[in-house]
Amino acid sequence: MKKTIVAIAGLASIAVFSACNNEAAPEDAVVTVNGTDITEAEFIESLKETAGEQNLLSLIQLQLLNDKADEIGITEEEIDQEIDEFKENFGVESDEDLLNAITAQLQGQVDLESKEDLVNEFVKPQLVIEKLSSEGVEVTEEEKKQMYEDQEENYPTQVHARHILVEDEDEANDLKAQLDDGADFAELARENSTDGSAASGGDLGFFGEGQMVPEFEEVAFSLDVDEISDPVQSEFGYHIIQVLERRDSYEDYADDIEDMLIQQKSKSSADVFSDLVKESDIKIEDSRFEDLLTPFEQTEEEPSEEEEEAQG
Repeated sequence: MKKTIVAIAGLASIAVFSACNNEAAPEDAVVTVNGTDITEAEFIESLKETAGEQNLLSLIQLQLLNDKADEIGITEEEIDQEIDEFKENFGVESDEDLLNAITAQLQGQVDLESKEDLVNEFVKPQLVIEKLSSEGVEVTEEEKKQMYEDQEENYPTQVHARHILVEDEDEANDLKAQLDDGADFAELARENSTDGSAASGGDLGFFGEGQMVPEFEEVAFSLDVDEISDPVQSEFGYHIIQVLERRDSYEDYADDIEDMLIQQKSKSSADVFSDLVKESDIKIEDSRFEDLLTPFEQTEEEPSEEEEEAQG
């Protein structure tokens, strides 16, 4: 199951302040315009006025999540697994490519210089949110089977396949011969395939009927798991197809169904943050932000001022 990158989406805004040069003195110029200095202090003051609340909130969130990571004991194995899932989501293999992909997706809002930055700013916070949001959540076998029965149309037969796509039939036949002799499918796909899946070794993920061109689909759904097809012609060229997995029963979907039920029963990331705020010692020293955490400090029994006014 591909996971939503909650931490990356939610914490990216910390970059505005964390990118500031902490070693610069307040009177140092950030830029000089026609002989007039715009100082570090003026720059930071402007940031506080225009984006201060959201960035301060993000910095508090990041600190709370990293403190909690130490408390609940996030393991290296969990971190490595999370990084592997990030790589799968972004379709990359190396740590460097992952850092570049995240930076590109966030349009330069963050500049991750090392794997350690990735772990501390995104991986650990994500793991903490996941653990705290699903803490105490239980899913029974009966609930899983009931969901499958109620929504069986959402769990059709699917195959997980990869392919090598080339323009020339002779080249396709040559590649098939190499595969028959034991060549690595993913490596040949990366070196020869003409479509975007080449970067991920030809991997197309899971797909159901009606999602691929008919010639491709007919062969893909007829193959046994691990079987490699002869070249198949379509409007895009010549495909060599290998089916890696097949899903067509409750057992095949059970893990996905369990993940979905856990998500449905879990707290939102906002509720997790609210719980952390309530249990932590946080002092807002700048009076401009003294009410920043008020919405997160209220209990369910305590309506906000807006709610009280609406009720009154």
